[in-house]
Amino acid sequence: MEHVFPAPKVMIDELAPTIYHEKWWLDIATGGRYECVEVITNGKRVGWLPYFMKNKFGLKFSVPPGMTHVLGPAIDAGGGDADAQAYNRTAITRELIAKLPPAAIYNYKCQRDVTDVIAFQQEKFATSVQFTQELAPKSADAIWSGMRKKKRSQIRRAQEILKASTINDPELFWRFYEKNVSERGLPNHYKKDAVLACAEQCLLRQRGRIYAARDKDDRLTAAIWCIWDKTSAYYFMTTRSLDAHDGAVSSLLWEAVQDAMQLGLVFDFDGISSNESVAFYAGFGGRLTPRYIVTRTSGIGRLVWDLKEARRANRYLC
Repeated sequence: MEHVFPAPKVMIDELAPTIYHEKWWLDIATGGRYECVEVITNGKRVGWLPYFMKNKFGLKFSVPPGMTHVLGPAIDAGGGDADAQAYNRTAITRELIAKLPPAAIYNYKCQRDVTDVIAFQQEKFATSVQFTQELAPKSADAIWSGMRKKKRSQIRRAQEILKASTINDPELFWRFYEKNVSERGLPNHYKKDAVLACAEQCLLRQRGRIYAARDKDDRLTAAIWCIWDKTSAYYFMTTRSLDAHDGAVSSLLWEAVQDAMQLGLVFDFDGISSNESVAFYAGFGGRLTPRYIVTRTSGIGRLVWDLKEARRANRYLC
C-alpha cells in the first residue's frame, strides 16, 4: 500500500503533549465531562492537568476516562538549564496537584515526556511503572534490519497471501471488532459511540489510519487502528478473525511503522499489558520505555483500590 500523507489541516496545541490531551479527544472520551486544573504565570498557562470524576459506592474517583491510555500533567518548564527546568516542572506539578478537588482515589498514567514522578511522591502518591516498546524515527530499511529474523519471516509470509489496505468507514471497523470479540466470548470494553466518534475525527483530522488485511477472496481478516500526535504514533486498537494468518497483525503493524517513520514520529506500541505482548513487540526491535503510574487513595478508597488491584490477573503488567 502507498505511504503518502498530505499536510495536516489542524494545528496541534503546543501544550497538548499527546493526542489524548487534545480537547476534541477528551470531549469524546468523557462525553464532555472532563475538567482541568491550571497554573498561570504572568498571564501564560504553564501547566494543566485534566481529570475525570466518577462516582461509585458513594465515593468520588478521579480515574482515566475510556479511550485514553495516558493522561499526565502537561508542563511548559520554560527556559534555563536542565536543573532550572526540572525545578520548574516539579513546582508546577505540585501546584496542579494542590488544586485537584477532593477524591477517594486519584489515578494517572503519565505520558512519555514525564520522566520522573518526584512531585507526585512529594504529594503522597504511590508510584509504579508500565513499560511500552518504542521505535525511534529512522529509515524503514533500518527498522526492518533491526527486527528479529523470525518477525521478518512472519511478515513476508503474510504479505504473500494478504493484501494490505485501509478502512475509511469506522462503522465497518467497529462491526469487525465486535464480531471478533463476540466469537472469542470476551467482554467488549469499548463503547461503540466513542469508538466511532474518535475514529471519524481521526480520519477527518488526518491523525490516524485504520489498516486492514484482506485474503484472496477480499475477506477482511485483520485490522488495526493507529493514531498520532506531534511526537508519536500509537498502536491503539487491534482485531483479527479466528482463522487469520498468524502474521496478519504483524504485517499491518509494519505498514503503520513505515507511515510513522515517514512522518518522523516515534512508533509507540502503547503499553505492554500481557505476557504475550512482551515477545510480540520485542520482535520489532526498538527499546523499552517507562510510563509512570501515580495513585493516591484515602479512607475507604484505599480499601476499594487494594481490592481492585488484588483481582487483577497480572499486577506487574498494567
